[in-house]
Amino acid sequence: MQSIKLVINLPEAGECGRPQKAFTSLTKDVADRVNCLLGDYVEKLDGYGISSSVTWYKGCDPILDSDIQTFQDRNKLAFYKVKTEDSGTYTCTLTFTLDGVTVTVSETTEATVDDKYSLAPQVHKPENEIIKEAKGSNFTKSCLVFVPGSGIPSVDVIWLVENKVMFDSEPSDRIYTSDLRSWTQDEPKGVWLERLLLFSELKEEDFYLNYTCRVFSSRGYPDGYFTLLPADPNIILPIGLVFGGVTVLFVISVIVYYIFRIDIVLCFRRAFPVLYTNKDLDGKLYDAYVAYPSPGAFGFSEEVEKFALQTLPEVLEQACGYKLFIAGRDCLPGQAIVDSVDENLQASRRVLLLYTASTFIKKRHTSSTSSNNNNITKISEEVDKIESRTSEGNGSVGFGGDDKAFSDARQHLECVASMNRALLEGSLKVILVELEEITPAQLALFPESVRHLRKKQGAVCWWKSLRTRQKWRTWREDEERRGKDSQVSPSLSPSSRFWKEIRYHMPVRGKRAAYPEKTALLNL
Repeated sequence: MQSIKLVINLPEAGECGRPQKAFTSLTKDVADRVNCLLGDYVEKLDGYGISSSVTWYKGCDPILDSDIQTFQDRNKLAFYKVKTEDSGTYTCTLTFTLDGVTVTVSETTEATVDDKYSLAPQVHKPENEIIKEAKGSNFTKSCLVFVPGSGIPSVDVIWLVENKVMFDSEPSDRIYTSDLRSWTQDEPKGVWLERLLLFSELKEEDFYLNYTCRVFSSRGYPDGYFTLLPADPNIILPIGLVFGGVTVLFVISVIVYYIFRIDIVLCFRRAFPVLYTNKDLDGKLYDAYVAYPSPGAFGFSEEVEKFALQTLPEVLEQACGYKLFIAGRDCLPGQAIVDSVDENLQASRRVLLLYTASTFIKKRHTSSTSSNNNNITKISEEVDKIESRTSEGNGSVGFGGDDKAFSDARQHLECVASMNRALLEGSLKVILVELEEITPAQLALFPESVRHLRKKQGAVCWWKSLRTRQKWRTWREDEERRGKDSQVSPSLSPSSRFWKEIRYHMPVRGKRAAYPEKTALLNL
């Protein structure tokens, strides 16, 4: 036979409420509450539709609804701000009627006020963000939590990866968490907690995952997370490299072009003649008009005449296929100077003006017309003066007159007319060919138009080629002594520097066949 033992605990004298009590702690200076242990019964009565009421007591005194320090309902007694005097015993009494019988049930809780307290933790980092980092780099992220309150809170902070707790805390691990660090703060009062998540090296599997920092406390489980993504490609460095490379390439190209400009242009003309128009259809008879100090003129010498009548035709006409007009070789007998110079200049595409150090010096001292030639703006007046001077009498000057007067007049007219067309009209290009080295003092005596053109476009210097030729001759003599076959002087080769410069300034040959340069070098 089953027996039941009923134990009745009587309340102690002078006390109200049940002898067996529950215990709870209230946090001072903050909002807190005491829960009614009869909450389950209240819910059952409500489920059966039985009305009930709950009355709260502190000690033996009922707590009135008018108490502004508390707020009560059937399941809890809430304090707006806990004070020291709020400690004591709190009894909730449940009253209901069943089958006409009024029944009361009570539960008592003893509450103590604790000066040390903690409120709900606040997660400051991470801030639910997306972070981009480069693959292979090291990475550290802080979980920073602030717990308002007094004293050391009973709080734990952990890191989770895709909701899996990370327990690794050894620096030897590739991914690990640091020890929890804490420090207090006076205003607002509370404790800061920090735990680090560290990656010694980011790998592909670390990306596109959520890393969560979660706080465990009696006040809740707040958290914060971040998502790790690979960093965007660094386009600044490639752009900088490309830009730097292009700049260096451009500078090198400019330098190379400046040094090898003539060779590049000549090679391009030879390789792509179809890109240039055919100059044979422009109505010109000559590729160049050769103006030089003729016999009897001041500055004339046999070397100048040999260069004009032999060397130039031998290279430019025979080797390169150009057609030249050379006074003294191609002039018509009896033709007036003015007519000869004017007609043949108009029929020429270029003017090769050959001069030495003494070509212009005498005229500058003795001829008033030459002094006017120093002013570029008055060049056209020179032509008129020479025409009037050479046209007096029968209106023409033939080849049978005074040779020196004829030569000086023709030479001066060629210079003035060509400069007029080059500098004022822009219809003709003059190529200055310097046969001797010119000193600054000698250059100062040149006509201003010549000095201006020389400064603007430079001059092709034959005397530099002669220096190279002299060095070559010395080498050739040494070779001949050794019994080797000699070669032609490079000064007469169309591929030498001097002739390349001449060809560079000469008209482009256009659609005609490429330069028929001879592979065999020429002898003097």
